[in-house]
Amino acid sequence: MLPLLHEEDAQLPEFTITRQIGAPVETVWEVLNDFGDIYKWSPGVTASELTSEGAVAEGSTRHCDFAPFGGVDERIEQYEPHARLTVNLFETSKLPISGAIADFYIAPKDGGTELNVHYSYTPNMLGRLLKGYTDKQMRKGIAGLAKGLQTESERIHAA
Repeated sequence: MLPLLHEEDAQLPEFTITRQIGAPVETVWEVLNDFGDIYKWSPGVTASELTSEGAVAEGSTRHCDFAPFGGVDERIEQYEPHARLTVNLFETSKLPISGAIADFYIAPKDGGTELNVHYSYTPNMLGRLLKGYTDKQMRKGIAGLAKGLQTESERIHAA
């Protein structure tokens, strides 16, 4: 029998993905700031749309689909142009997590941009039962997101 695990008793899983991007911070920010169109460059996101009005800023929201695996609603919690974007995944469906925080830090380095994505998540019951698999999938997904951001930023910079 599995022991009962209360979310408040467990330390949230977290990790950081780092990439060097061959494009200036302004270009990387341009891609991140197109908040509603993440589907264009993030593998796994099959559709996305802005669900808030006005310019992208703290409080802006979007919905992302990961068909056939579910979707998430996300909100920007911190918005520091050309430096930091913190995204709260506050509503999930059909995923092994009940929420997550994706913290994007970008800074100039070696003629390009250093990207650090710090990711922490709250596994739901399914995610706790499949702990090792859930962590592997979260890491794979965020690594793919970072690679997609790199590829799109470098493509725009080269154009």
